[in-house]
Amino acid sequence: MLNFRRCLALTGLALSGGFAALAAPPLTVVQDILFNADGTRYNGIATISWPSFEASDSSNIPARTFTTQIVNGLLRVQLTPTTNALAPATYTVVYNSGGATQFTEYWSVPPSTVPLPVSSVRIGGTGNVVGGGGSGGGAGGSTAIAISDVTGLTAALALRATIGSGYTVSRAAVIDATGSLEGALGNASDCVHVDGTSGACGSGGSVSSGSVFVDGEVPAGTVDGNNAVFQLGNIPNPLASLTLFRNGLLLKQGSDYTLTGNQVTFASNALPQANDVLLASYRLGVTGFVFVDAEVPAGSVNGSNTAFTLSQTPNPAASLSLYRNGLRLRANLDYTLSGSNVVFLPASTPQSGDTLLCSYRH
Repeated sequence: MLNFRRCLALTGLALSGGFAALAAPPLTVVQDILFNADGTRYNGIATISWPSFEASDSSNIPARTFTTQIVNGLLRVQLTPTTNALAPATYTVVYNSGGATQFTEYWSVPPSTVPLPVSSVRIGGTGNVVGGGGSGGGAGGSTAIAISDVTGLTAALALRATIGSGYTVSRAAVIDATGSLEGALGNASDCVHVDGTSGACGSGGSVSSGSVFVDGEVPAGTVDGNNAVFQLGNIPNPLASLTLFRNGLLLKQGSDYTLTGNQVTFASNALPQANDVLLASYRLGVTGFVFVDAEVPAGSVNGSNTAFTLSQTPNPAASLSLYRNGLRLRANLDYTLSGSNVVFLPASTPQSGDTLLCSYRH
């Protein structure tokens, strides 16, 4: 009976020891040689305390305080890692020598299979003792904090743009398809489009021709004196940006033709005749500039009035295109421009029945 009871007792101890081994959380060894500021080895005690927390393996670590001796500078303790704990936790370490508290510091312990020096776990403190076994500085210096020690920092950093292989200083930044920052390619005088491509200013990537301006296009359609309907390669944007010339004369939208989408329909009295030459220019949408299209200058067209006013001041002045009965006039030969005021020279004074049209930027 005695042997049976002894067997049960030993079995119970073995099982309880086995459960304890299974339940024990992983430990990290903190080991270092501590020195005083004068180079002598530190002797004293370190009192280590911590709040209750839950380790990475869900082990419950109750709050506790214990004291370890530091003899001839040697410090060695085993602690449960806190950097990967299910709830943030830190160790408070109070150094005492000669019966007096010298300083306090705080440790954040990562998981490790090799012993770590104090400099690898220290996250703050003040005092005059330094660890000799690590690469970090003393307790009074600044200490790096692991990214994982800061709640939410890892996730926040994952959202930031990273530097790509094409990143270049002194260039406009472009975000590539992977979310990385690249340097915009192109000449220094190029403009960067919203899709990250670059090219001569005024060009864009949304148009197959690579440009937001269409110049000198020949509308598609039969020029035979009977056909009235012609097609443009694109839809002008805005519609009023279309300048349509017939044998070099500017036609007036709404009088000589109408525009619906990219379809031009000529009036019956303005049908293009065989051998006529049609040319069109227009925009497909431009940002950064304001355009005035097909404006009729304000002023009396009576054969004697020479002063007319535009609704805006052309900027630059050379952007003004002024037409009289479809013929383009020349600045300083047919008229002068001052701000928004147009003054015709005597030989070019508009006569009754003349049509004036102008376009410009501002």
